[in-house]
Amino acid sequence: MRNSSIGKLFGAFGLAAALSVGVASAYTVKDPQQKYADPGITDDEIVIGLHAPLSGRAKAFGADALDAARMWYDMINARGGIWGRKIRVIVGDDKCSPNDLLAVVKKFVTEDKVFLVNGGSCTHAAVAAQEYVTREKVPFVMLNAAGDAAVFPPTRYVFGAFGGTQRTVGGSLIDFVTKNLGAKKIAYIAHDDDFGASNYLAAKWTADQNGASIVADQRVSRKIVDVTAPMLKIRASGADVIVITTYTGPAALLVKKAHEFGIKMPIVAAVQAVPNLEAFVKNVGSKEAFANFYYGSPLNDLTDGPKQQWVIDWFKKTYNRTPTPFMSYGIPSAMAIAQALHNAGPNPTREGFIDALAATRLNTGILAGPIEFGDNKRDGHNASIFIKYDGAGSTRVPGVFFNRMPLNP
Repeated sequence: MRNSSIGKLFGAFGLAAALSVGVASAYTVKDPQQKYADPGITDDEIVIGLHAPLSGRAKAFGADALDAARMWYDMINARGGIWGRKIRVIVGDDKCSPNDLLAVVKKFVTEDKVFLVNGGSCTHAAVAAQEYVTREKVPFVMLNAAGDAAVFPPTRYVFGAFGGTQRTVGGSLIDFVTKNLGAKKIAYIAHDDDFGASNYLAAKWTADQNGASIVADQRVSRKIVDVTAPMLKIRASGADVIVITTYTGPAALLVKKAHEFGIKMPIVAAVQAVPNLEAFVKNVGSKEAFANFYYGSPLNDLTDGPKQQWVIDWFKKTYNRTPTPFMSYGIPSAMAIAQALHNAGPNPTREGFIDALAATRLNTGILAGPIEFGDNKRDGHNASIFIKYDGAGSTRVPGVFFNRMPLNP
């Protein structure tokens, strides 16, 4: 895989150091005589359409992520741009709605004449643009949407999943419980929909590879209000660990019920179960229920841990506000775009950019593992860390855990 000069800088000194040493030398050559075949690129600028839900119920998920990406582009511009070109960002509000997102993307392409689109915090909305960007041959790099439907099966013009798909969730959970907790018999709880089927697919494959078995496979509705029946089956299964991949409401009910039943085995929850630990604990209602509790994260540290502090401080300085926990997820896509634009050369085309992004491997200093695409791989990140929460405090467990499942196992 090719790495740009900025990528090498980051590998040697870390991203935080790169902010102070500068990156202009990697981005300062241009050929003003070249005529450009694609919209959104001139001798002096590259135009990027950047969108997220900036209003409505999903605003907290998208607004800070978008501002974080814009912050990265501004930093690139301050250090000379990419091959001498500054990045001009046009912002849109997709409202986490398929219709609104598609309208934003069409405006970017037809009216604003962007070179590429960077956006989307909600997978179901982002999928709505897939047919359009493929027909128009416009690169579409999702901001922080990570659902499987946007990247499986892979298509040429759509990249994303910087926070990890559900395949990554399921695979990394089982990698963790088998390697770190020594689990052999696993109780697995997922939603009774495509979301749950996807993480279970990777979980089952990883369990088989790691010499473990799923002895209880329980599927529950997102609207479930009584988890007694599935927890009774789990208690009777002989499992030595419980893995929960549901959203936060059912997950809180399951942890609470396990405590009521006196279940002492480890409980390991996926990232979607614990987006806000304080609220999750409140919903469970008892800190004692967390005596043997772990949860996953695609970041390289606690959301406010030492390895995340540089980007939190940078965001606070830039915007004079404290970011939400979703902020850090917005930067990796902008990093990957900047590196691919550099690697595409001084006179990039959209097709050349696609090829460069497909060949990208980048350590961000934010995510648990590298961003890595491929000719037939459009999910960019496949790693998780795990954190132990004991009812009083959180501690990162050593190691990084991966989903290694092939595209078509």
